[in-house]
Amino acid sequence: MPRRVCTFAVAHTDLSGQPFNNAGRTLRVLAPNNLGGCGLYVKFSNYYSARPVWVGNATVALADPLGNLLPGTLRPLTVHGDSSFALVPRRDVYSDRVDLAVKPGQTIAVSLYYPLPDRVVSGNFVSIFATRSVKGDWCAEPELPKARILSSLSRTVLPWDITSATTTLSEILVEQPTEAAAPCVVAAFGDSIMQQGAWLTPFTQRLYKAYPGRVSVCNLGIGGNRLLHGAPAATKGMYGHAGVERFRYDLLPVEGLTHAILALGTNDIGLPGKDGAPEGELITLMDYQAALEPMVDTLRRRGVKVFAGLLLPREINHIYTEQREGLRLAINHWLAGCGLFDAVLDLGAPIAAPDGPGMKKEYALPDGLHPNKLGGQKIAQGIDLGLFAPGGDRS
Repeated sequence: MPRRVCTFAVAHTDLSGQPFNNAGRTLRVLAPNNLGGCGLYVKFSNYYSARPVWVGNATVALADPLGNLLPGTLRPLTVHGDSSFALVPRRDVYSDRVDLAVKPGQTIAVSLYYPLPDRVVSGNFVSIFATRSVKGDWCAEPELPKARILSSLSRTVLPWDITSATTTLSEILVEQPTEAAAPCVVAAFGDSIMQQGAWLTPFTQRLYKAYPGRVSVCNLGIGGNRLLHGAPAATKGMYGHAGVERFRYDLLPVEGLTHAILALGTNDIGLPGKDGAPEGELITLMDYQAALEPMVDTLRRRGVKVFAGLLLPREINHIYTEQREGLRLAINHWLAGCGLFDAVLDLGAPIAAPDGPGMKKEYALPDGLHPNKLGGQKIAQGIDLGLFAPGGDRS
C-alpha cells in the first residue's frame, strides 16, 4: 500500500464573527510543496460550522510562481466522484485520490468555488497562501482575477491580506511508494507569530532548499491562540480552542509527523485584560509546565522529535507589564533548561533589543509583538537546519 504524507496544512478556527466572505467566489490556495509523489489527496474541514458548506466546483493543478495553472495539470477534485459536494458540520472530509504526479519545488494549486450566498465560517484567516477571485467560478481558469481588500489589521499587525480565508481546505497529502525513504514532516504549532509566516516561511524555504524531496513543513498557527484557555467570548471563537485541546485534532493526526515545534504562550501572558479575556486567566509558570509536559510526553511516545520555541520579546505597555515580562523570562528559562525537548529554538535572540525588553525596532511591526518580514528572515537564518535533517544526516 502506498503511504500518504502531509505536505501542507493549516489549522482551522471559527470565523463566524469576522467580515471575511468568499460567498459566490473562487478561492485558490497556492501550497508550496517539497515532496515527490504519484498522487494527491485533499482534506477539507467544516469543524467550526453548525451548517453544511457547499462547494460548487473544485480543481487541483500545478502552478507557476505567480499562481497561474500549468497546462496539462488541471484535474477535477472530487468527493465520492463529484466535484460539487457538501461538507457536513463539524466534520473532516477527504477527497478522492487525484492522479497527479508532483515533484519537489512544484506549487500545488487547489481552487474551490463557493456558490451560495452564505459565508463560509470555518477556516484559517491569514491567507499567506490564498488568493480570492472576483465573483464567479474560476476553478478551471489558468489565471485567477484577484480581489484584494487590505484591512487595517493587515497594515499594522500582519504584512499580508487577511481577508481571503483559506476556508474548508485543511491539508494536502502526497501519495508515495512505500519503498521510497519516508520524508520528515515538521508541524509548527503556535499563535499569530507562527501563523503570519514572517519567520516560518523563510525557514521553510531554507529547509526545502537544503533537503529537496525529504521534508515538509505545516503551519498550524492560529492568531490569538493560547496554551491553556480558549478564545474569549468577545472574539467569537476566532482565537481558537486552547492549545491543550486542539493539540489532539490539529497536531497529532498530521500524517507522517516526525517533528513538532511547540511555540505557544505569548497570549497566555499578554491577552488577559484585553479582548474580553479576564485578568484571572493570567497563567503561572506552574500552569504552563503542567499543560505542556503531557503534550511533549504524548509526542515523544509516538516517536516525534519535539522542539520548544522560546517566547519572543515584546514591547512593555499598560497590559504587558514588567511583571508579565518576568513571567515570559521565567517560562523561557524553564523551556531552555527542563530537558524535555530534543532541542530548544531561541527564536527571539536574533531580533531582541540589546538594552531592554522588546525587539529591535527595525525587526518589529508597529504593534511591538510581531516580527516584520526583515525580523522573520533574521529569525529563520538563526535556526540550525541540521536539527531537521532526514535520517539524522546533518549535511
